[in-house]
Parts: sequence; C-alpha cells; structure tokens
Amino acid sequence: MSASKYESLGVSATKSGLHSVLQNTGLEDSLGLFAKVTPDLAGSDEHYSVVHCDGAGTKTIVPYLVYRETGDSSLFRHLAQDALVMNLDDIYCIGAPEHLVLANAIARNARLIDDVALEQIIGSYKELVSNLSELGIPLVMSGGETADCGDVVRTLIVDAVISGRIKKSAIIDANRISPGDVIVGLSSTGTASYETVENSGIGSNGLTLARHTLLSRENVERYPEVVDPSTSTDLAYHGPFRVGDKPKELEGKSVGEALSSPTRTYAPVLHKLCKSLSGDIHGLIHLTGGGQTKMLRFGKGNLFVKDKLFPTPALFSLIQEHGQVGWKEMYQVFNMGHRLEVYLPEARAEEAISIAEEFNIAAQTVGRVEKNPNSDTENELLLKSSNGEFRYSL
Repeated sequence: MSASKYESLGVSATKSGLHSVLQNTGLEDSLGLFAKVTPDLAGSDEHYSVVHCDGAGTKTIVPYLVYRETGDSSLFRHLAQDALVMNLDDIYCIGAPEHLVLANAIARNARLIDDVALEQIIGSYKELVSNLSELGIPLVMSGGETADCGDVVRTLIVDAVISGRIKKSAIIDANRISPGDVIVGLSSTGTASYETVENSGIGSNGLTLARHTLLSRENVERYPEVVDPSTSTDLAYHGPFRVGDKPKELEGKSVGEALSSPTRTYAPVLHKLCKSLSGDIHGLIHLTGGGQTKMLRFGKGNLFVKDKLFPTPALFSLIQEHGQVGWKEMYQVFNMGHRLEVYLPEARAEEAISIAEEFNIAAQTVGRVEKNPNSDTENELLLKSSNGEFRYSL
C-alpha cells in the first residue's frame, strides 16, 4: 500500500489544495490563529468575535452500518459530540472564550436515515451542552437545520457551527511557538472524569482510511450507499471485519464501537489551563487534519522534535496492520495517541500535566521545539517513535 492511500480514497491529510484556495481568494487568516476571529459584532474594541464550522465527516457511516446491522441507534448520539468538539476545541485553542452559541446542521437521505437517528443526534446535543455548562464551558444551544437531501447525500452529514466572543487579552497566538518551548501532549484514550466510557482515541479524522482498511467488502455488497462509486474496488472496504466483530486487540469493544468512539473534548482542561497558566502558553494545537504534523503551520523556523510519544493505541495498530499503511502516513493522518498539544516553557510543563490529570486525562512532555538548522522561515518535524523515525515539512 502506497503512502498516498488516503488521497487515493479522495481525502487529503494536508489540505494543501484548500490552503492554496484560501490564499488565492484572500481568505486566509492574516492573524494566523488556530481559529479565525473577526472584529467584535457588538463593536467592542476589547473583544473579537469568533465563528467556527466543522462536523463529524465520514464518521457518520459507522453508526449507520451498526444501525442497519443490529437496529441499535445509540451510536448516532456520538456524532453530535464529534461535530460539537471539532468546533469547540478549535476555538479553545485561541484562548478561553466568554460566550459561545451552538447551532447544528443535519443533511440526510431520509429514505435511509429515519427520525430515530435524528432524535439521538439532536437529543445528544442538548445533553452535551448541559454537561459542558456544568463544567464551566460558557456554551448555550441555539436552533439548527435538518434537510432531506437524498439526491445529493448518500447517507448522513452532521455539521455544527459555534459562534462567540473572546477578549483580545485572552488570545493565544500559536505563532509565538519558538525554540525553547516544550510540548505537552494530552492523551486521546482512556476515560476522562467527564466521560462515561473508555475512549478508543479515534477522534473525527482519518475515518475514511480507517473504514476502508478495517471493514470488509461485505459492507458494500449489503449497503452500496456507504462508498463513492468511483472509488477503486482495490481500495474500498478491503478489511477483515464487520462492525460487530470484536478482535482481541480491542479488549471487548466491537470494531463499530471503537470507530464510533466520540471525539474527546479537552475544553474543560483548556478552560482551566488558560486561567492558570495565562501568558505562559505559547500555543495550543488541536491535532485534527494533518495528525501529528498539524503544528507545522505555526511559528517560523522551528524544528519540532517529538521523541517521547504515547504508546500507539490498539485501534491505530489494527488500522496499520490490516491496511498495510506506512507508519509515516499513519502519523500524518491520525493523532496516534494524543490529540491536544500545549506549547509552553519547560518550567510550567508539570503544572499543565497536573491540570490534565485532575480530569483523569494522561499527559506528558512528548517533545520540544528547536531552531530549524535548515531554514529561518520554514518549519520541520522530526518524529521519533517505536515505529520508526520520520521527517515532515509543508
């Protein structure tokens, strides 16, 4: 399997084409923040407004397959968390906001996605907002849109938008990341104090690659709507498993459950980190699209060295094994064990780790930032792991 397998499936880990489009249209964020801000809608000179849009992506297909196979609709609930967190945690990477409002958007093929699924998703949004509010996250729920789009949507799209306000004095500009910083990683697995089940760590990135490498061709034969007809049969759903199978590596979880594991939010941790460490945080990076290479777009002339990574979670090892995906690509597509990074002086690292551990989230120093000996302007990543040593650049 080539290193371009992900792109062969019609998805880009680097999104280089998108970034070129944003540059060409003049829409790239000139501030270089992790989430885009605009002048405050209320006219305050002391605030920014922030609006962020993201969603669960192709992760929606897994609960759909489970529902069709077993009649169990409960995994649809996780999609609300996936869509919410992909917005919420990106916003928290620019600092702790003052007010946030959530709106959701669902597009479905109504012949395949019934109202039972909708009830699970929308009900989950309500429960999530309530739980996050109790944890100090200033989030309220607004309305949304549900559209029946069978002519354009094969199964289900679950997206969300979060808007809000943040004080300019609270902004964390990741372009401050510079040599001398250490990198504290927050685990994507385990069970946080505000979670009810163990997390597989999958998040909401790389699901296209994960599905096609783990799930069997039988899924396409039974449910042809779960694959783009133009995808090569050599690539589509060539794994050994059905969604209900429980390989020993997953320790009791089914493949469907592991792939549907809800994207962990780090917002409660980030809320406290921003208050406790304030100006000492030089950058917060949410390792979504681009996996372990996400930070390459922040700062200048940095060599990011990651040489103390978490052990590879079982689900990612299964994907690598059965898909024969190169380890270099794995680290560029998936979070591989930690999905949030805090960049700060070494003297404050233990405090950041302790705050994460208060929420029962494992944390550790996974690396450091050095001066890039090859460029004063371009960033590079040197990743040393038990699976090999790899270099990345944009």
